[in-house]
Amino acid sequence: MMKKDFDVVVVGAGHAGCEAALIAARSGRETALITIDLDKIARMSCNPAIGGPGKSQLVREIDALGGEMARNTDKAALHLRRLNTSKGRAMQVMRAQTDRESYSENMKRTIELQSNLRLYEGMAERLKTEGERVTGLVTREGMEFNAGAVVLTTGTFLRGKVYLGDVSYPAGRSGEPPAEGLSESLEELGLETSRMNTDTTPRVNGSTIDFSKLDYQETADEPFAFSYMSERFTLPDEYPVYLTETNERTHQIIKENIDRNPRYNGTVVSAHPRYCPSLESKVIEYPERDHHRVFIEPEGEKSQEYYLQGIYTSFPPELQEKVVRSMEGMEEAHIERYGYGIEYDYLHPRQLKPTLETKRITGLFTAGQINGTTGYEEAAGQGILAGINAALLGEGEFSLDRSEAFIGVMVDDLVTKGVDEPYRMLPSRAEYRIMLRENNADFRLTEQARRLGLIGEERYERFASKEEETERLLEKLRQERVSPGERVNSLLRDKGTSPLEEQGASLYELLKRPELDWKDVAQLGSFPEEIAPAVKKEIEIRAKYEGYIKKQQDQIERFKRMEDKEIPSEVDYEELEGLSSEGRQKLQEVEPKTLGQAERIPGVSRSDVTILTMWLH
Repeated sequence: MMKKDFDVVVVGAGHAGCEAALIAARSGRETALITIDLDKIARMSCNPAIGGPGKSQLVREIDALGGEMARNTDKAALHLRRLNTSKGRAMQVMRAQTDRESYSENMKRTIELQSNLRLYEGMAERLKTEGERVTGLVTREGMEFNAGAVVLTTGTFLRGKVYLGDVSYPAGRSGEPPAEGLSESLEELGLETSRMNTDTTPRVNGSTIDFSKLDYQETADEPFAFSYMSERFTLPDEYPVYLTETNERTHQIIKENIDRNPRYNGTVVSAHPRYCPSLESKVIEYPERDHHRVFIEPEGEKSQEYYLQGIYTSFPPELQEKVVRSMEGMEEAHIERYGYGIEYDYLHPRQLKPTLETKRITGLFTAGQINGTTGYEEAAGQGILAGINAALLGEGEFSLDRSEAFIGVMVDDLVTKGVDEPYRMLPSRAEYRIMLRENNADFRLTEQARRLGLIGEERYERFASKEEETERLLEKLRQERVSPGERVNSLLRDKGTSPLEEQGASLYELLKRPELDWKDVAQLGSFPEEIAPAVKKEIEIRAKYEGYIKKQQDQIERFKRMEDKEIPSEVDYEELEGLSSEGRQKLQEVEPKTLGQAERIPGVSRSDVTILTMWLH
């Protein structure tokens, strides 16, 4: 058996695996990345898009930590949108349609050029361990990889099974074999797995769609970029996203044939996504809705395929054709790839530490759908955290808490609350989301990334310059005052806000007014014209959301006090008198590191936390 020695071995080159392998290699660790098919690295198995509410924040955090997803998105973008524009600036986020093949090719090229990183085609078959420590793995092809840290990012491949109506067959994705041995290896090590399922959508040939009947969304004319290292850009409006919708006929087809759906006829009984449901689920479970929107998204510059966002299905092919052709503009549509359902194994995430290392096996990390999540961005966020900690193994640990990052919220939810359905990151899950904005991930995480050696000097200097300019201009706004006068009050009246009284106001006080923006206030002061748009946006948000920010800072201070109260690992919950039976069980299962984490465990009551607090004192 051929043997290879590495510091870190990453299994799977999806979005989690790419980030894990790249960051481990960039941390100076000799790293191997093993994947079943080198032509499908960073494959967008679902929709060809990055970003959106809850997800754009993750992408920016990955970027601030030295990851690749944001830069790769900027390279492959076809169509840009800013979402939540009806909300305040702090809640607005970016979303990009990308060229599916370009995204994959660019990521593969990045990996191949990365120093300390070697790429291998193969299938991981079995983990190697000594006692309760991982020592490497063996592949189906007869190669043995020795390493002190292994990161599993297996996506939907663990005992994966595809469903199209009455037909089913083993597959990790359509056309790719499943990983059978690895699940058995995990279970032999005492790790608990369960099953989840999800659906994909049909892909349609664009030359068979009647676009003349459809509304469409233009690309944004506002320049922006996902990566803090990219120059802001706009795109020509060559790849619009079109819209159609289901109708009474569509819904009738689904209702009449629902027994052909494997989820509704009892064939598949595992957990499925609540926040990305199948079309069949939407029609059956929301009968009051007479239509559902469908976004027709381009797949790439060199492809005629369009992705039907909103038609997730596991119906048999003949029914998929009836459903698609029942919608306006799609009457003659030709499906090139049929949607399908896929069921797979996942690892219960309560078996993980906040570093994403398994509690039972030292050096074994997991990230992505193996942890019960769904989504490219969620996977990549876990991947970079697991990769950082795999590189740090034996030297320290790195974790993010709920007040620092959306990544921290997601991981805390996973390891503290667990999952009973595929987990998706939503803004509503983050209680401090005004502090965890899309635009300020660099302010929150760059210093930590530098301390860990994850970013270069160019990135840090760019951030330091932005931070210095932001603070300098904020101070200037606070110090510079304007007095009531015809020019000032005329401007204020034109903007629909009250004129100044005798005492005047600082420019900062004026910027806090909802009717005024940076451009208005800058007219009343002396500011250079070349101020970066990102700096202007950060200043505006800090001024306009000052009250909310201060309130959340106070809440975070209370949160930090609870997080600072560490629970010794040797605590025996059986010996703590007064705990409820459920509370004792949940505390033993999760093994919380802090009193704050214990407080967030479902089933742990207020009185349980009080008893634990008294014991700690």
